[in-house]
Parts: sequence; structure tokens; C-alpha cells
Amino acid sequence: MDDASKHDSVPPPDSGNPSADPHARPVHDDERGGPAGPERLGAVTARAPESTGAWLHVVSGASVPALSRAVFELAARFLAGGHRVLLVDGAPTLRLHERFDRESRWGVVECLGGGLPVLGLVQDSGRLGLYLLAHGAPAGTPAWPRIRQVLDQARPHFGRAVLALDPNAPALIGEALAGVHLEGWWPQGGSEARRAAGIGGRLGIQFADLSLDSMLLPRLEALDARLWTLVAPAPPAETSLTPTSAPDDAEAPDPAETPDASEPVHLDSDPRVRERLRFLLWMRRVEAEGKKTVPAGATPPETEEPS
Repeated sequence: MDDASKHDSVPPPDSGNPSADPHARPVHDDERGGPAGPERLGAVTARAPESTGAWLHVVSGASVPALSRAVFELAARFLAGGHRVLLVDGAPTLRLHERFDRESRWGVVECLGGGLPVLGLVQDSGRLGLYLLAHGAPAGTPAWPRIRQVLDQARPHFGRAVLALDPNAPALIGEALAGVHLEGWWPQGGSEARRAAGIGGRLGIQFADLSLDSMLLPRLEALDARLWTLVAPAPPAETSLTPTSAPDDAEAPDPAETPDASEPVHLDSDPRVRERLRFLLWMRRVEAEGKKTVPAGATPPETEEPS
């Protein structure tokens, strides 16, 4: 029995029961915490993709540009975390290989057919740690029930995998991925399109909103820029430039002894530093000759500075 049937089968309040509260409103499935049809799988609490422990991340979008941006955003986030990332183009209209100037002849469709291994068709995207499994050239309906086996072949070799799907992806994909620990992502702000597509209920995957504010264009330059902002160290905290007031009884420094901030400080030209070094050398020589510690407060003999 599907979710919609279960939702429709909820019995109405018993109006004939004299003990029932006549003013109580009916309690729906979504309030009990149970399923409430496809809309129940539409969205979940917003979170960061890199903070989740899932290896597989399923992403979709209402349009090809939005889906491409979402793929690039996820790739940048996982690359910034130090993972080897595999992009799996499961959307016939996405043509993700064109974004990386790669081949489309062989890809996930051929792997689903069972004749070719995954690692033999994975392509280097041109970015360190980022790899692509193109969609391929299907001659008929892809064997989507084998998508789990295809992903299992790739899992030992990649830290994260991003599976891009069209919003009208068949329910067979969701059935094949049932029980797999995964995360679903949809471009933020496209809730209406997601509900219209019904992809969450069809695949049985909860899609969370993915912010694309930092990935405005699905281009390699934008991917590089986004990656740089994610891995660049945070700027140092700003320090207060307000001078602190000195105590009233504090002695003003002698202008002759105050070093000029515009000129570099040479330690060997400071007479106080030279005097301190001479004192330390004298103490070491005395201790080495007499094998005894120089008492505190001792003063070195007068020595002439070399001219």
C-alpha cells in the first residue's frame, strides 16, 4: 500500500462515540510523525553537505543550469574537505561532460548494462581530486536497478560521490537505493518546482535545500574560486587601533631613545644590546673557568670595545 493510500485510509473521528470530544480536530499523519504522502519527503532541515557522514549525495534541480550549479557547489565543498570526489551524471539532459570538456561516449549507462567496469570509464575532470562518470549513450532504457552495484564498485576509490538526476528520474532509482545511507539536495528556493516534480515521494528521498548563492555560474572558474574561498585561511581578527591612555605619573620616553618606526632596527647598533651580550659572554666564561655560578648582581669588568 502506498503512502497516499495509507493517508486516505485514516479513519475520521468517531462522531457516534459519546465520549469523543466534539470540538477536537482530526489529527493527521504529519502531526503524528508518520508519512503524509510525497509532500512529506519534500524537504528537511537545512544543513551543510560536508558536515554529514553520507558517502552518496543525490542532487536534482528544476533546470539544467540550477542542477549544474548544485553539482559544482557540492564538488567544491567536498574537495575543500580533502575528499576524492566522483560526479555521476545520471541525468540525460545535464550533459555534465561538456562542463569539463570530456567524452560522452562511455559512461554510467554502459556500466548499468554490466559490460564495462566503473573505473575503466571514470574520467579525470582536470581538477585535482575531481573525477567524472559521464552519462553515456543509451540505446534503450538504462538498467537503473543496477545503479547500486555500480556505486558499490566506485565506493572504495572515492571519498564522496555526487549522483545528479533529472527531476523526473524514474522510481526504479529510488528502489535500487533503498536502505543506502545518502543525502538528497535541491537548489534553495525551488520548493514549488520540487513539489510539482514529486521527486521526493517518487524516489523516497528527503531533499534538503542547498544554497547556491556562492556558485552563480556552473563554470570551472567559479568552481576554482569557490574552492579557494572554502580552503583559504580566515583573516586575522581586527585589533583595536585606539591608543590607550598612559597613567598621569608615567614618565614620558626620551625622544632620543625612542627608535624611529620608519627605519629598520639593527640590534648590533644598540649599545644596550651590546652591553647585555658582553655581560652574558662574561658570565659563561667565568663559569667555564671556575666551574661555579656567578652570583646575582655581579658586574663584569670594564672592557674596551673594539674600534
